Amino acid sequence: MTEALAIAGGTPTLSSPLTPRTPFPPEALDLITEAVGSGVLFGPTGPLTQRFEGEFAELTRTAHAVTVSSGTAAVHTAIAALDPAPGSEVITAPITDAGSVAPLLFQGCVPRFADVDEHLSMTVESVRSLINDRTAAILAVHPFGGACDAPALRELADGAGIALIEDCSQAYGTTIDGRHVGSFGSIGVFSLQQSKHITAGEGGVCVTSDPGLDNRMRLFRDKGWDRSTSGARSYPSLGLNYRASELVAALAIPQLPILGGRITVRRRHAATLDSGVTQIRGLKPWTPAPRVHASYWAYPFMVEGGRRDEWAAALLAEGVPTSPGYTGAEIHQCMAALHEAGTFGGTRYPLDLVEPAATYSSDLTPSARAMLEKLLVFWLHEDLPDEQVALVAAALRKVGAALLPPSTH
Repeated sequence: MTEALAIAGGTPTLSSPLTPRTPFPPEALDLITEAVGSGVLFGPTGPLTQRFEGEFAELTRTAHAVTVSSGTAAVHTAIAALDPAPGSEVITAPITDAGSVAPLLFQGCVPRFADVDEHLSMTVESVRSLINDRTAAILAVHPFGGACDAPALRELADGAGIALIEDCSQAYGTTIDGRHVGSFGSIGVFSLQQSKHITAGEGGVCVTSDPGLDNRMRLFRDKGWDRSTSGARSYPSLGLNYRASELVAALAIPQLPILGGRITVRRRHAATLDSGVTQIRGLKPWTPAPRVHASYWAYPFMVEGGRRDEWAAALLAEGVPTSPGYTGAEIHQCMAALHEAGTFGGTRYPLDLVEPAATYSSDLTPSARAMLEKLLVFWLHEDLPDEQVALVAAALRKVGAALLPPSTH
């Protein structure tokens, strides 16, 4: 007999809330005390920030790391370092956060959205179809701890004479053929926001092996101020105040050596959930692309048959919260600034710098739409005990048995 679902009055699978994540090791308090005790929290020249940048560059096998105030600031800093002309186009992903798109608009660029594959990654073919003489860069978003085909995108970008920027905010520790994401492009960007593998609550990092880009990013995060000069202040380029304080580095440094352990646990949890999902008719696990060793920022899976929201409600009642559709729709449909609301002062700048002006229809990326309509995201993390993850898998089986009874054929 099928067990009654909690949403129908049955007993929830999980009797207590999921264990929350506690990402800050005790050593972080020691470094915070050290920073505060020094009396100086200014980041760009601070010893902790410089230490963090060196260790982060080593982690990603790049030459330089530049700490900024957020992941969104990291995207903006990377785009600004390229100095694209107003109206330049940047190709990016439809399944992402607004932090990948808003900086393009603020830098006077026009976003173009490539469609995705079954791995939720923007495809090389879709990107290629969007390249034209206005294209300045590809902003490749690595989703959910997986990765786009960064080597192929780099080859495509080089052939077209444009830049590749990798948004690795969700992909700490993710590798392609053993190489860390963020090292394939001209610039890689990371977020230190609360939900990320390494977090300072807020913060961001740009990595590059190009000394010229490194210098331009350091200027941009500091209002364009060249602090190496004497006499009157020198501002050789425009910039914003995207500086991060020493506290960001103090919180992040102790997490670097334990990142590998965190990812190992996340992969183990994902394998546990995969083993359950694959046994349930109507569910399909998300899989990273071939050659990608994923780090599982979260655990995405697909619900077939148009029953995603029904599954989400039933799982929530069982004690398993999920996010249907991640952002709910493609980011180009979520952002009013790309539509009737306008961008700046009621205008459509910079979208009207191209002819015809850029528009973003609901059928722009049909594969992304189809995938989001099936997508549920469970917020897996390393502090979940194995026993709770097993209960989540049990909840999936319970809901599956009730909503999708065995076929009689």
